[in-house]
Amino acid sequence: MLVKKIEDIKGTEREVHAENGNWTSTRILLKKDNMGFSFHETVIYAGTETLIWYRNHLEAVYCIEGKGEVETIDDGKVYPIEPGTMYALDKNDKHYLRASEDLRLVCVFNPPLVGDEVHREDGSYPILEG
Repeated sequence: MLVKKIEDIKGTEREVHAENGNWTSTRILLKKDNMGFSFHETVIYAGTETLIWYRNHLEAVYCIEGKGEVETIDDGKVYPIEPGTMYALDKNDKHYLRASEDLRLVCVFNPPLVGDEVHREDGSYPILEG
């Protein structure tokens, strides 16, 4: 059985910060944990907009704190995000994630992340081995 505490992960290599300062992702489960997915708590900082396109991954996101919105680029639809909202990028949807307040999100990725991925210029994560 795996048991992890978020406070034990903060400040380690599993706490990853966006190069532009928009978010911090605490990566609780990674590929090396052999669960077939990765599991993260991510904070998106108020007043930011992040282009995201997980063309190599599927992601489900559940908001537990804060407010913001997701705008899908292909159709321009805007979805409000607040505590209790889940959204799933089931079609590798290219989107903007905007936070009007700090958003605290719980995220699941398939395939699982290795741990040090950050968004590339197109908004995607690479597939890394590890």
